Amino acid sequence: MSAFFNKLRSPPFATGFWLRHLVLPLLLAGGILFTLEHSTLDLWLADQWYAWEGGQWALRNHWFTYDVLHHHGKQFIILLGVGVLGALVAGLRWQRVRPVRRPLLYLFTCMAALPALIAFAKRFSPVPCPWHLSRYGGEVLYQHNFTYTFGATSGGHCFPAGHASAGFALLAVYFCALPYVQRPRFFLLPGLVVGSAFALGQQARGAHFLSHDLWTLTLCWFGALALFIAFRPAGWPHSRFALSAASKGAGRSDG
Repeated sequence: MSAFFNKLRSPPFATGFWLRHLVLPLLLAGGILFTLEHSTLDLWLADQWYAWEGGQWALRNHWFTYDVLHHHGKQFIILLGVGVLGALVAGLRWQRVRPVRRPLLYLFTCMAALPALIAFAKRFSPVPCPWHLSRYGGEVLYQHNFTYTFGATSGGHCFPAGHASAGFALLAVYFCALPYVQRPRFFLLPGLVVGSAFALGQQARGAHFLSHDLWTLTLCWFGALALFIAFRPAGWPHSRFALSAASKGAGRSDG
């Protein structure tokens, strides 16, 4: 156990790492989610969508929000996951891929596990979608997310946001790049862009409030961080220089 904690104090797990990836995100997410839970900002934003769509969820079955962002977006993530899995399998045959098999395994695990965990959590959530609310033509009165009693239920299942989790799981790309590049923050873009596109599409359809998607973003970030901590200490090249050396060594063994 002491050996494990010693590894958590070695690169890249220095003080700055914990500050940037755990402490500051925790404070930021906590402040935003607390504000949403104790205000009417969720309702105000949903009201804007609903009014803009003409007093109905006109985009609920629209070709772009449903077919492109929801249906084909899900297919895109599955195809991407199959590609990552294919690269993992290729590492069994091609030596040059082997140095990055551990990061690829981490990425594939995040893409599979994080949406699965969100989907599992939704099964115990009685929180309804906006389109279920009487405010928007449904039959259910609005309550804040944690006013509900969570447990096995046959209704709700709209919190946290499931579809956005497939996009936000790509935040793992950032952690894959973290040991190897000087400016890893650019590798946040795949997760933030795809996840936000999925989230906004679902909000426009009336499927989720903003807080539902931000909870999913938060859970995916800390889930990816936890898996990075689990995967990183062993069997993962420590830097881009180690990766380059490992690739050159693999190239020599191919000959």
